[in-house]
Amino acid sequence: MSISKNSGVGVAGYRAAGKPAGRAGAGPRGLPGEALARLWQDKLALLGLVIILAVVAVAVFAPYIAPNDPVKVDLAQRLAPPGAQYPLGTDHLGRCLLSRLIYGARVSLTTAALALSAIILISIPLGTLAGYCGGWVDNAIMRVVDVLLAFPGLILALVIAGTLGPGLLNVMLALSLVWWVGYARVIRGMVLSVKEKEFVLAARACGTREMGIITRHILPNVLSPVIVLATLDMGKLILAISGLSFLGLGAQPPTPEWGAMLNDGRPYLQVAPQLMVYPGLCIMTVVLAFNLLGDGLRDALDPRGITRL
Repeated sequence: MSISKNSGVGVAGYRAAGKPAGRAGAGPRGLPGEALARLWQDKLALLGLVIILAVVAVAVFAPYIAPNDPVKVDLAQRLAPPGAQYPLGTDHLGRCLLSRLIYGARVSLTTAALALSAIILISIPLGTLAGYCGGWVDNAIMRVVDVLLAFPGLILALVIAGTLGPGLLNVMLALSLVWWVGYARVIRGMVLSVKEKEFVLAARACGTREMGIITRHILPNVLSPVIVLATLDMGKLILAISGLSFLGLGAQPPTPEWGAMLNDGRPYLQVAPQLMVYPGLCIMTVVLAFNLLGDGLRDALDPRGITRL
């Protein structure tokens, strides 16, 4: 490949424009201080972060916080009102409602985090491969994405989970097999844009290996939208897992999980509405917190927003 003096893609261009452009192209990666400062100014995002940290702390220290065993059955205390021993009362089997909510946070967050990790591990390689290689590789991967996107995600996950059988592991597998397509499409679009930038062309002209270009120049520039999308989808995953558990496909008795607790309290809605109100409030609060944090991250990691700061 011949490099003309005015092409701007020579070694000098790589030194002058390639490396700084790699940082500038990453936007927030090059300006972490400005991004954090912008996030710090977003009070709603900070509120969401505080709520998430509080819920994570409750989930981590559940054995030390929960006042009772969450799966211990005591029919003599069935549907007991709030008191010293049971701060939020008991359910239809005499189990401590507060303890089950605390342990339910651990189950819901862990399941959603594992499903999200699997989604990212599937989507980043496939999306990057489709966008960078192009040709028949891109066509093959995108046709699979188009087929999966043709069906409603939650319905398809419901079919897969129903086929595999009830259980949290099968729910995580079903959501991972359905949810990765949205990430792959976003990552592919970002890779298509970044791979034509001057600093990538300069790196290629200087003889950088293809894997080095991908890991050093392309992936760091597509991480920002993936982080925002993952934060927003964490709440959606918790909601989806709770919905599948409510339908009996997720957590099985006696595992304390917010969606399963909603299903358990449904027959007692009129006599003990707190059995559904408290788990519903937990789901709503955590989903809202992740949405607030995701919106704040989207604004903070936006390069145009950072330059205006």
